[in-house]
Amino acid sequence: MANIESIKQKILQLDAGSFQNLCDSYLYKIGYPNIVSLGGEAGTRKTTPGTPDTYFIASNGKYIFVEYTTQKPSLFAKIKDDLEKCLDTSKTGISHDKIAEIIYCHTSSNLTPSQDSEIKALCEDAGIKLTIIGIDKLAEDIYLFHHILSRDFLGISISTDQIQSCDDFIIRYNSNRMAAPIDTKFLFREKEFEDIKNAFLKVDVVILNGAAGTGKTRLALHYAKNHPDASNEKVYCIHSNALPIYEDLKLFIDSPGNYFLFIDDANQLSGLQHIIRYVTMKQEGYNVKILITVRDYALQKVINDVREITSFETININVFTDDEIKKLLETSLGILNQDYHERIIRIAEGNARIAILAGKVACESDRLDSISDASQLYEDYYGSSLGDNQLFANKHICITAGIVAFLEAIHLDHIDAFLPTLQEKGLNRDEFIENIYTLHEQEIVDICNDKAVRFSEQCLSNYLLKYVFFDKKLISLSKMIKACFRSYRERTISSVNTLLNIFRNETLFNFVEKEIKILWDELSAEKSSVFFEFIKAFFRINPTATLLILQNKIEFEEGVICDWRDIDTEKGKNYQKITNDIISILGGFADMADLPTACDLFFLYYLKRPDLYMEFYHAINQYFGIDKDSICYDFYTQITFFEKMREYSDDWKQESVAFLFLEIAKEFLKLHFTPIKGGRKNTFTMYQIPLTISKGVQKYRKLIWESLSSLCEIEKYREKARKVLSSYGGTIENISIPVLQFDLKYINSILKANFPPDRLENCLLVNRIVHVFNYMSLLCESLFAEYFEGENLQLYFLLKGPDYKKEVGYKECVELKRQSIDQYVSNCDLEMFKRLIDTCSDIPELDSHTSWEIREGLGIAFDAISLKRDYYVEAIKYYIEKDTPNNLPPNHLVGILFSLLSDSEVYQIITNGEYSQKNTWLYAYYHELPPELITENHLCGLYDFLKDTSDRDITSSSMRDVDFLEKYNIIDGQALIKGCKIIIAKMGYSPFIVSIYFDLLFNECHNTPQEVIAKFNCNLELLEEIYCAMLSYDNYHDYNGQFLKEIYLVRPSILDKYIGYLINKNNCSFNDQQERHRCFFDLDDFIEIYNKIFDQLIRNCQFASLSVPCFLESILLPIQNGQNLLERQDEWIRQCIQLSSHNETKMYCLFSVISKLEIERKKEYIMLFLENNLLLEDFERIPLTPTSCSWSDSAIPMYSAWIEFLESLLPSFIGLKWIKHKNHIETQIGYLKKQIESEQINEILRG
Repeated sequence: MANIESIKQKILQLDAGSFQNLCDSYLYKIGYPNIVSLGGEAGTRKTTPGTPDTYFIASNGKYIFVEYTTQKPSLFAKIKDDLEKCLDTSKTGISHDKIAEIIYCHTSSNLTPSQDSEIKALCEDAGIKLTIIGIDKLAEDIYLFHHILSRDFLGISISTDQIQSCDDFIIRYNSNRMAAPIDTKFLFREKEFEDIKNAFLKVDVVILNGAAGTGKTRLALHYAKNHPDASNEKVYCIHSNALPIYEDLKLFIDSPGNYFLFIDDANQLSGLQHIIRYVTMKQEGYNVKILITVRDYALQKVINDVREITSFETININVFTDDEIKKLLETSLGILNQDYHERIIRIAEGNARIAILAGKVACESDRLDSISDASQLYEDYYGSSLGDNQLFANKHICITAGIVAFLEAIHLDHIDAFLPTLQEKGLNRDEFIENIYTLHEQEIVDICNDKAVRFSEQCLSNYLLKYVFFDKKLISLSKMIKACFRSYRERTISSVNTLLNIFRNETLFNFVEKEIKILWDELSAEKSSVFFEFIKAFFRINPTATLLILQNKIEFEEGVICDWRDIDTEKGKNYQKITNDIISILGGFADMADLPTACDLFFLYYLKRPDLYMEFYHAINQYFGIDKDSICYDFYTQITFFEKMREYSDDWKQESVAFLFLEIAKEFLKLHFTPIKGGRKNTFTMYQIPLTISKGVQKYRKLIWESLSSLCEIEKYREKARKVLSSYGGTIENISIPVLQFDLKYINSILKANFPPDRLENCLLVNRIVHVFNYMSLLCESLFAEYFEGENLQLYFLLKGPDYKKEVGYKECVELKRQSIDQYVSNCDLEMFKRLIDTCSDIPELDSHTSWEIREGLGIAFDAISLKRDYYVEAIKYYIEKDTPNNLPPNHLVGILFSLLSDSEVYQIITNGEYSQKNTWLYAYYHELPPELITENHLCGLYDFLKDTSDRDITSSSMRDVDFLEKYNIIDGQALIKGCKIIIAKMGYSPFIVSIYFDLLFNECHNTPQEVIAKFNCNLELLEEIYCAMLSYDNYHDYNGQFLKEIYLVRPSILDKYIGYLINKNNCSFNDQQERHRCFFDLDDFIEIYNKIFDQLIRNCQFASLSVPCFLESILLPIQNGQNLLERQDEWIRQCIQLSSHNETKMYCLFSVISKLEIERKKEYIMLFLENNLLLEDFERIPLTPTSCSWSDSAIPMYSAWIEFLESLLPSFIGLKWIKHKNHIETQIGYLKKQIESEQINEILRG
């Protein structure tokens, strides 16, 4: 490399023109802009006469004159003469007051001090500053600061050009890269800028990682130039050119001071660690901050290099999200239309600059179709770069790039599928791989661990896909599809879709169609095993042939007889999956010209295979449902579908078609739709589509309403038709009001003809529909006046009460309801009250909230007559006679009866007759029976009631309790115990009934553990049995273990039962009951307890090595604010290791959990193990890293943390005594590094 003297020698060898060009560039770099070179002939090294040789215009508008000379003899006279010319206004035409400075550049060292003083005085007298730059100053500045000038003008290198100023870095980046210019406007990375700033507050090295094209370099450069301390630091940009960098570092970081280093693509740099070590030299006066960029595939390599020297922070820079691109379009270009957003997002693939280019084209033309074909956009963006890049003059390089673009990502060990295609083009395996590395060197593709290959930028991949397969036709598309379809099906389909969807032009479509049909015929002729899969993928290219094939399949498929009434449609709606290929392909015709034919086959197939009902149901919603395209085609799809459905219903004689229609009509009669459409990179978009009136909307809804009207005339379909009408409404926007008005005439006709007002359920149906219209300010009560005149509906409104409104509080609403009911009841006789009960009986199934409102209202009504003895008693009798509509909780009602009647009379009312809630009312009788009335007969009756098995059919009920049994102790001191024994015996046939009796017993809000123990003090064995029964029924019973702990203190044998419960679970759901499992840590003998549990689980669990670690996790993983618990956990773990270090299974299970603890604790326990067991084979069996784990996104950070921990163990294993143990740890580290490499490859292949 050069030194100052060699630079001087080179300057002296320059001719006058070259010297002037050098000085012009030098002055530009030191801050003189707007050069006008009068003394040089443009494009040559010649000089031309003129004064001055060069001039600049300063920011204040004044001129700066520059003169140059390479003359050595009579230098003083030459300078003086040139300056006098510059000061001669007749020659320059510029007055002295408009000249700020004169700069004189020369190549001599012979100017004496007196001569220097004389010429400076010449300018000072004119009020002008003179700056003289001789060869010494020029050479020193070039050597220290402007190495590019040395390379470009003198032909010598001062450094390897890997360390540059920000401006030089930009020039080099923009001139050598295929990527877009780096000096563009900085947008949408403000958060990441702040993240970097905050990271530097904690560490001196920050790593930006992300895929190519995410703007890492742009962000890092912006931070380097604009971060808060930039003005106080020497800022350098570093980029590899594959040469050693050590000497450059000594040149640029030559003395203590503040430095900011930006290292671009750090993985390519030879000697990265040389640079990183500067952050450790603070004591020597070097204050160095380093900002690194690296692509994802090479992140781990860079992290490994940095970690050995210092701490660091990583910040992931993602490609612009779809939402960010959308916001960019809105804020930068004012594009708000969603269709434009979607199209531009698809074209841009996260590339903000391409998005802006596409947005500008769309804005200029104001037409969406102007960006239908992205060919010109991509050509403008990449075309010149490709044209200038000699690499792509090589056909084999282009073919290689095209194959990678087609497959999106490839594994270099698995290229056999397309090897014949390569060989046909004159390429063998080695040449293909060599080409891959050539593309990698140009940063066109990324290679991870010499295995996985992927394009660095998705847009470039798209462009080259078209360039290779269509523009240049270097590879046959049909042959490539055939070669790759079996092994790379999804990627093959994706690439064909990219060609068709991003480059939408007729010529390209015809080309792809021709290639697909060529392959179609080949696969058909060969009777290929993948032919039908091929049809599924490309049926849109050859629709007629597809329909013929499907017709043939349907004709030859055996029909199935199925009773559609056996199908659980509600359950099936939760599993929205279509697995039948015929159905899914036919659904794919929804937006195609052959839709009518596809619908014919769809219904023919449905009539043949009604057993596939749910798949047909989901297919209709998924493929034929209303989406944003429906509006564009004025609902052609829906109209065609419902016309065909009516045709195949055979005037609704086809029961299966009628059944299907009644299910899907609910969906299509909505007024607001929210279809979900899959997008790029596993994203989904939910559209909000309020229905607006149009001829298409009117036609498809008319078809549905008329069909529904026909079905209402058929008795067996009327109830399902009612559900369709009841579902009408939902979300409605004002724009949909004309549709409501259109629907109203059909709704009116159907209701009047089929749902007369003499039945309450019909009135409620009309009320609900009228409410929908009223909500949208469309008043239509007058159309249905007769439905609102009946007494039953008025009583329903009375019981329900007013609707809650914000302006009226909840308590006020309840009070208004109570007042209305009290007023009605106070003025009504028994018969009128019975009509209230009748109304409840007539009410159809309601939603849970409305049902609760009615139940509340009826309860208020009964309270209102509770002081009228005969009235109340007769009302209760009638309520029971009507089978207790709405199932009022009977305890309160029965309690009032006891205040009005004798106990025998109450019993007679409850037991007289059969009704569904009889068991519940009998329970209420014994529960509410006043203690002073209890006799032996009552107690016998209670025992008989409890023994009765009629409760076996009860599957839902309000809570019961056993505390009420204690009042029977006055007759039999063991009443509670005996009653509980009878109840617990029901476990054999109804664990549910047992649970509703005993659940409150172990509820701390109802009983404390001490109170429960006191109740069962005479029979703790029974308490133990009850507790265990409840535990077996409900895993969340006694969730914090407080009852378990207290029962153990008085009944230690419960521990054995609890261990049995844990053994029977024998699965990994222990984490759901962590608090209960940890409860024994509160006890003095916790070590003995957990040792016993551990021993029993190890001995008796079927798969102990799997299930026992799950239990240990539940008791040993730390919790927040649990210092006391942590100390006890530590005590138990230590004694366990000391006692059982030679027990292989125990240590495996224990260390499976220890491996998930924090690092220092893990180290301590490992060393404690070795203190008690030196055997290598036992050490090799304990897990040093977690045996079970989970992660999101990438597993690499997790593996890296494990490696870091294992490496931290190594200093403890020094010496021959530990050599084999150390080797075991290093083997595990090696294995994890291979796992990281494998994961890196998979991440590249997965994209």
